[in-house]
Amino acid sequence: MLALELLLALLEERRPEDPVPVRLPLASWDLLPEDPVPVRLPLAFWDLLTASHRGTVPSTGAGHTPGDAVKVVRAWVCRHLVDTYRGISPTAAAALMDAGLILPVLDGLDEMDAADTPGYGSRARQALDVLNAFQRGRAKASLVLTCRSGQYQALEALEVWAQDAARVEIGRISPAQARLYIQQRVGSSARWQGVLDTLDRPSPSPLARALSTPWRLTVAVTVHEQRDLDGAYLHSPRDLIRPELGSDRAVRDHLLKLFLQDATARHRAPRSDTYTADQVRAWLGVLAAYLNTNAATGRTVAGRALSGTDLTLHELWPVAGSHRPRIAHLALVAGVFLGGAVLGIWGLGIELSGGAVLTMAVALSALGLTYVFAWPVPSRLDLGRLRTPQGRRTAAFWLASTLMPSVGLPFLGGRVAEGTLSVVDPRVLVRISLTSGLVVGLGAGLVFVLGATEFAAGSAPITVGIVVGIMLAPAAGSAGMRYLSLLLCTRRGPRALPWRLGRFLQWATHAGLLRGAGIAHQFRHRELQDWLADPANRP
Repeated sequence: MLALELLLALLEERRPEDPVPVRLPLASWDLLPEDPVPVRLPLAFWDLLTASHRGTVPSTGAGHTPGDAVKVVRAWVCRHLVDTYRGISPTAAAALMDAGLILPVLDGLDEMDAADTPGYGSRARQALDVLNAFQRGRAKASLVLTCRSGQYQALEALEVWAQDAARVEIGRISPAQARLYIQQRVGSSARWQGVLDTLDRPSPSPLARALSTPWRLTVAVTVHEQRDLDGAYLHSPRDLIRPELGSDRAVRDHLLKLFLQDATARHRAPRSDTYTADQVRAWLGVLAAYLNTNAATGRTVAGRALSGTDLTLHELWPVAGSHRPRIAHLALVAGVFLGGAVLGIWGLGIELSGGAVLTMAVALSALGLTYVFAWPVPSRLDLGRLRTPQGRRTAAFWLASTLMPSVGLPFLGGRVAEGTLSVVDPRVLVRISLTSGLVVGLGAGLVFVLGATEFAAGSAPITVGIVVGIMLAPAAGSAGMRYLSLLLCTRRGPRALPWRLGRFLQWATHAGLLRGAGIAHQFRHRELQDWLADPANRP
């Protein structure tokens, strides 16, 4: 949370010529080799990063050259910009990096490894080696790096640290500071007098220890200052000094329970959906337990390390297991394919020849690739841009180029206007994948019809084209289909999630339980994530 606060503060004070701070979760470092931005990487670094996918990171020491480090970090940042912001092309992202207009805010060095104490062979140590060699020109490149104190001290014990860097460490809030904050934020200090008196005691009390972090102090004031429509306070601060709240943990549990209940009550669910506090705790508990398991075990699926902080819709399918969603995805695609085949053969009267049977058998076997390719990439085809004149002109150009290449060729050298820049809504990526699958399927059917009419007359080419489109649509929208598979696999049981998961996560963000982080959601605070992950705190 403090990384985002720092990012917002930097944006507020930013001058036009200053770089733009961009947060990047360090846990995503492993994703670079799978689908990089077109930037040439040295073979040594390719081997280094792919080795971390296999879980065997070689000891490379601190021998990275500045040129190699620039290329690795540049490729990673560029890929993040392209994936996260609508309107940024790979070329534009590379130009921003080369011009020094991006300030990387690298969040979560402590989340790169499962162990609480990273060793010399850890990914965190490897990342520090690369970042220490990262330069812009002849000088060190500017960046911000966040890490928990314990993990950073473990790295320092290995004689590894962020070189030439100013170190800022967040300290605990003293009782006097907590007292001053409460007096400045609450409507009536008299309601809080019992809490203020407890903070004034010479010996530290459980309440003073519990309110020694900015997060808990903020939650305590927020929940106890809530009022109903008649202006009556919903909770009394005197509850904080009850005998049963005689420990730091008890105060924490009490505050987080009230925080979740109030957030659920104050923020209405979208449209016709209704969320109860128990449902919110159960669903968020499933996701929190998934993230904590990933962080504690360093879990990998199909060569990719799973994040311990980020909830990305089209990458959440391992919540239901490493294989079940992939099998469900394969079954969905095969079902649509066979349904299209049945429609063509018996419904539309397509003749079933030996060649057609062989083609269908080969195509059905090829659908097995939906299981092999564990991490489908969302399509970049955004039909929402058809609402803008530029988007409609671009679509018309590409349609003309597809149907009549001679028409499109004269315009290939034309300048395409840049669109507006905005963060991609996580739900939009899934929608784009599903709709682009439909568009690709229809396009393939249309191309088949245009090609087949030269060799066959009548309605047969049109009929076959429709069937081809139906068969190809789900395969083309693979990322969206994988998300649907997750929803099907989490209908019941201990990992049950809402059917409209994307809408629920967006609501939880508006309610203050989650926060947006590019195309991902994160829990508002790591303590909230840990609390929800504990089975004892679920309904």
